[in-house]
Amino acid sequence: MVVDKTVETFARPQGERAPAAGFAQATLLQNSGDMMRKTYWQGCLKSAVIPLCLAAAVADAAGPFPFTEEWYRQRSDDPAGTRQIEKDGKLWPPYPRPVGRKQTFKHGYHSAHYWPHPYNMEDRAYVENLLAQQTASGWVMATTLHDYYFHIETQKLNEAGQNQLIWIAATAPPQFRTVYVAEGNSIGVTQLRVAEVERYFQMAGIANAPPILTRREFFTGRPASEVDRLRTMEMDAIPTPRLFSIGAGSALGGGTSGGSGAGGSSKGTSK
Repeated sequence: MVVDKTVETFARPQGERAPAAGFAQATLLQNSGDMMRKTYWQGCLKSAVIPLCLAAAVADAAGPFPFTEEWYRQRSDDPAGTRQIEKDGKLWPPYPRPVGRKQTFKHGYHSAHYWPHPYNMEDRAYVENLLAQQTASGWVMATTLHDYYFHIETQKLNEAGQNQLIWIAATAPPQFRTVYVAEGNSIGVTQLRVAEVERYFQMAGIANAPPILTRREFFTGRPASEVDRLRTMEMDAIPTPRLFSIGAGSALGGGTSGGSGAGGSSKGTSK
């Protein structure tokens, strides 16, 4: 009769020693089982990871290999946050969001840790750029020789135009020190105005004269003569000041009150 030593080994009562051969065979079987389980889980892991790596490699076939330093550098500009997707005929979420692939885990951690950088810097630069444009436009308007700085018939600079040129050359900041001449109704008028500005710079002896440019404008302000006329009419319409003495006012009031008292006493007498 042949007896399986393995079965005999595991069937022995507790505390009874098994033969050496049976113990060695049981140990071998146990190690084999552990090896099989380890091999099984390794195979599962490989079957899950390898397709992912292959898919990533295929997706980035035109770029660097995934998870390398060059690959991370290439994806450093991916926007943070969730992505907007289209599903069941709707956009999820319905408000504007980035589209495309998500950030890598490391880049997502960086965005969450340093939020709202760099978006706050971009917003700040946008506002500063708008302010710089407005400042530059304001200085262009301030350093422009408008139509009313020239005589209508001769296109010569009047006194206000000469003072404006001196102010631009001596007071305006260097980065905005440019003379803009308003274009006339024709090319000839514009050329006469530019020649007059150059002539005045030479006559005044202004060294390092600022550059002269022409610009077309539609001035919406009021000429100085009109403003002066309106101010003169306003001053002429002011009434003559009327001064009175405090003592005279109190005396007048006392007389009035006295009259009232007299009237009251007369009424009492009639009664």
